[in-house]
Amino acid sequence: MESPKDMHHINKNMKKILITIILLPALTLVYGNKDDFKKPDYNKIKKVITDKESQFYYPLLLERYKNSDTTLTIQDFRVLYYGFLFNDSYSAYGNSDYVDSVNNIIYKDTLTTGDYKEIIRYEKLILDVFPFNLRDLNMLANSYYQLGDTLSTIQTDFKLHRIVNTIMSTGDGESEKTAWHVISISHEYDILGYFGFQFGGSQSLTDKGCDYLEVSENEYDIKGFYFDVNMILSKEAELFK
Repeated sequence: MESPKDMHHINKNMKKILITIILLPALTLVYGNKDDFKKPDYNKIKKVITDKESQFYYPLLLERYKNSDTTLTIQDFRVLYYGFLFNDSYSAYGNSDYVDSVNNIIYKDTLTTGDYKEIIRYEKLILDVFPFNLRDLNMLANSYYQLGDTLSTIQTDFKLHRIVNTIMSTGDGESEKTAWHVISISHEYDILGYFGFQFGGSQSLTDKGCDYLEVSENEYDIKGFYFDVNMILSKEAELFK
């Protein structure tokens, strides 16, 4: 498992090529319409993704996602993202043997066309197993951008932004009651970076199964955010059984 310090270090180095993401205003993120928030119904999701007659039958829905189907709705993404918890390849940390290969490239002072092509090759392998890894989608989109592949950039950015919107649809992160539901520990840190916040160095698990991440001093005077990790803890407990 990567420590918060390691994740912060990785995020800093990734900034060298993260140039296509448009940061949304933080106040829109934090003070959105609370009536629109909807917690995932995990039991319902588990049921519909195994129903071959359902429009959300997971193998077909995931195939559409991997084929960059931009007609997928936010509801489709809610089923895709949270339904992945019940996939055989699910991992709370999404570690891959190819992560070190990518890091060895992005730590270079200057990246060449060949480097970006190698990043794309490795990221495709990672995302084939862990299709919702935000930092890998981000890396893939920016590598496509550097090579001038506009269509692939747009398609990958679509996935990235839809996943972020999916997480945002579950709450505002202000409290345990309105915590953001995530399926990966790394997504907590990625969400902070996505909206321009820096991890403040302190992470704690609450009694209600939420990770609380402090953020560094910012213009909005926000102290930290809550992430609901109850399902992650549940899946980990299943592994130990």
